[in-house]
Amino acid sequence: MTIQIQPEESAATMSSNTISQLIALMVLFMAATGPGFANIKDEFERSQACSYFDAEFVSDVGVFDDIKVRFCISDDKTEVIYVLDNGTSWVVPFEREYRENGVLSLNTLEDGELIRYQKSKGVVKRKVLGRKRSFQADQTIEDFTRN
Repeated sequence: MTIQIQPEESAATMSSNTISQLIALMVLFMAATGPGFANIKDEFERSQACSYFDAEFVSDVGVFDDIKVRFCISDDKTEVIYVLDNGTSWVVPFEREYRENGVLSLNTLEDGELIRYQKSKGVVKRKVLGRKRSFQADQTIEDFTRN
């Protein structure tokens, strides 16, 4: 960024122009970096909103070999929350494409199943991540077997 001074400009005009340019740069920098830090914290807090025992989707057989995973869809239907049985959780987009490790992915619902489409090297793969649970956590096993 270069500042050219015209001979007829006064020192007061020059400094006000410089100050306004610096303020504009600071605002631009804060707008670019501020939400990035806030999103990490927000994502962590959103991922904590889903409990393993209250999750509405259970991982399908053979999807995750040694780990038990359950899934929730956020209230605003924009995110899928993965929850492991040890309490670890993370958030990925729902109903919109996202790229992770060079692989294009899309999570969606089809007939009560949570589906992930992944495109890598031009090949699209469809995987059933989980199925809707048949009973809610507030029901007892006796209530479930009676129905």
